Amino acid sequence: MEKNDFKNLPRHVAIVPDGNRRWAREKGIAEWRGHLEGAKKTKEQVQAALDLGLECLSWWGGSWSNLTERSKTEVRNLFSIYEKYFRQLIKAKGIYQHQVRVRVIGRWPEILPKKCVEIIEKLIKATQSHKKRMLNFIIAYDGRDEMLSAINSILKQGRKDKKLKVDSELLEKFLWTDGLPPVDLLIRTGSSSDPHNSAGFMMWLTANSQLYFPKGYYPDFGRREFIKAIKNYQQRERRLGR
Repeated sequence: MEKNDFKNLPRHVAIVPDGNRRWAREKGIAEWRGHLEGAKKTKEQVQAALDLGLECLSWWGGSWSNLTERSKTEVRNLFSIYEKYFRQLIKAKGIYQHQVRVRVIGRWPEILPKKCVEIIEKLIKATQSHKKRMLNFIIAYDGRDEMLSAINSILKQGRKDKKLKVDSELLEKFLWTDGLPPVDLLIRTGSSSDPHNSAGFMMWLTANSQLYFPKGYYPDFGRREFIKAIKNYQQRERRLGR
């Protein structure tokens, strides 16, 4: 991998990992194995992002509705995969060598098992002083919840400060994603033609994102496919409405 191949990298890449269950069904195996295989691909993507020098990578681990409306068996298996993944991540040398700050965004403390919450809190604390890279997991998240939370916080502050000026900077301050740069590249697996519910995924940060829809489901989207998506982005011209 030549360094010259990776000029003009996107600053922030976000991934919506769709298609784990369909991948498993088509192979005639249990759906939880699709989620497990997807977790393996997430590891490949994180390592590729570190190798390429990406500043910020965000990964959607599930909306609030994903984790409250699906079968108890599937959700229990997902929680088990989360716990295993975060246990491994907290021991990953690359996170410390590359000074990666890990954040987990959403209402996850309300829904994840106690052990998993404790592991995540430990991981967040262990990396909170890191300044060079950012790795974000969006779990039990809904963009509408995030926006309502921000609006309510602004209203509360407005009652104390009658001269409060409400603008985009103030709103960003109260978003759960505060501190993250805008998403340059949004990758969604699982087919661009498949109807889906995005649950307002990072709606504030994805307003001007470039979109990339790879062929295949998430368990097919490993290191090679991730790098292909980055190269595709580099060949585009971002006009941003101009």
